[in-house]
Amino acid sequence: MAKPTTDNLARDLVRLLSDLTGLYGELAMHMHDQFEAIRQADTDRITSITARQMTLADRVAERNGLRRQIARRLQQELGLRADPMRVADLAEHLPEPRRSQLLTVAAGLKQQLASMQQLGLTSAMVTQEMLKHLEEILSVMTAGAPGGDVYLRTGNRQASSTAHVFEAVG
Repeated sequence: MAKPTTDNLARDLVRLLSDLTGLYGELAMHMHDQFEAIRQADTDRITSITARQMTLADRVAERNGLRRQIARRLQQELGLRADPMRVADLAEHLPEPRRSQLLTVAAGLKQQLASMQQLGLTSAMVTQEMLKHLEEILSVMTAGAPGGDVYLRTGNRQASSTAHVFEAVG
């Protein structure tokens, strides 16, 4: 099997980073769709989107592992230190046009990751608000209104200062 050249490794790294940018873009699209499904309280759609996101996240993890391997091999081919390097630092050691290609795709990936980070923060805030709302609903449902008679599970009537929704017999 032929040993890959520096140019081939750099080309593969450019393609892989471009692929990662596309995967993160697809994840971002699904996050926007998920926010819309949350607004509409469409639980089936939320579940479907989450499953697609999990599949994409697995692909991203796989691609990131491959990216590390290619970058490590490229560093070895260039005779650089074995410590992980930033893509921009690695690109400095490549001739044109690979240097420019690598820097361009790395900048696009960085921008996409910044967008994903912002979406993650938005998602965390939405989740917090949903949990606060759910907590309020549960406290109202379990507290009940003061006064009035309630029926126990045995069917007996009892005067109570609170009525619990979860004690209702149906």
